[in-house]
Amino acid sequence: MITDQIQVDYFKKIAKNQFATMILDDYDSEDSLIFLTDSIANIYKYLNYNGFQSVTIYLALDKAYYLSALGANPTTIYALENLTPLNGEKIVLEIKENGNIDVALEYELNLDVVRENALIYTFEKHNETERIYGKTDSKKLIPIPGADSHFAIQTFKKLDEALDYYKSKIARHSDCEILKNVWFDENQLFFKRAPEHRLRDSLTQYLKISLRNTEARPEQVVDRSHPVDIKITWSLVNRLALIEIKWLGKSLHRREKQFTQIYTDARALSGASQLANYLDENLKQAPTYVSKGYLVIFDARRALCNTNTVQLNQNNAMKYVNSEIQYEPEFHRNRTDFASPFRFFMEPKYLN
Repeated sequence: MITDQIQVDYFKKIAKNQFATMILDDYDSEDSLIFLTDSIANIYKYLNYNGFQSVTIYLALDKAYYLSALGANPTTIYALENLTPLNGEKIVLEIKENGNIDVALEYELNLDVVRENALIYTFEKHNETERIYGKTDSKKLIPIPGADSHFAIQTFKKLDEALDYYKSKIARHSDCEILKNVWFDENQLFFKRAPEHRLRDSLTQYLKISLRNTEARPEQVVDRSHPVDIKITWSLVNRLALIEIKWLGKSLHRREKQFTQIYTDARALSGASQLANYLDENLKQAPTYVSKGYLVIFDARRALCNTNTVQLNQNNAMKYVNSEIQYEPEFHRNRTDFASPFRFFMEPKYLN
């Protein structure tokens, strides 16, 4: 897992060693090779590269292979920060020795033609494949475990892994001191009244420990009136994550009273819409950041229980363990800035 610039530099050298001989034999230019790999790493600090299905970055060694000469009608980028808002299915970036970058969106570069006099790098999202092209051959870079690129600090991918670990190792059995205190009863059938802040504090604490070179803050305002539950900002790259937390199930304050709150999967749907609105507002407030939204659901739904229920059998206690929520609209499929929701089913104690 690549989490800082030192590791980026290390894996960049490993990548160069995989294709250096091919490039030197074909183009006899070590300086161009270094310039290409350094440029990829710098571009990936600002470009949401894994928001594209295909990324091509190349250095033309002859003016005839410039994007402008190929009829691509490119846009010139003078500052790397201006790469951040770019989005689409395909992107081609031609790096220039003066530091400028010509960019063409949804353009199909003819690799077989351009590789005659250009150093070319490609990234394919569907299989997380990176490849460097020579004149007649190409080299697929050996994948790094836990990383989708040799040239990028891992941010959202690392957050995905952290949340997945929290789901299975911490939330599942309430295996932290904070989560142990969210329950009304010892069998963990019902939440205490208003468990939101404890759920948020548990996850915030865990992410502060798990994610390097980040700042994780609870209750951060993203519009004029509503705070998102957790905001994570990476210090070495322009990445930002917004985490919205919802809980499902029932909360209780006293046995002889009614449930203080009952939330079904409709609560998760409203949370998804709420997070989508936060992302739209955040884009206005932080346009130079590549942002991504995460919806986290703490699921404590149980079947056939009332305020006097003390124990459940396995069927009723675990009825919702595999009941994934059907979202409509599916923001996580329709938007590149919306991660697939995480549902943490919190297992109760039950009769065998």
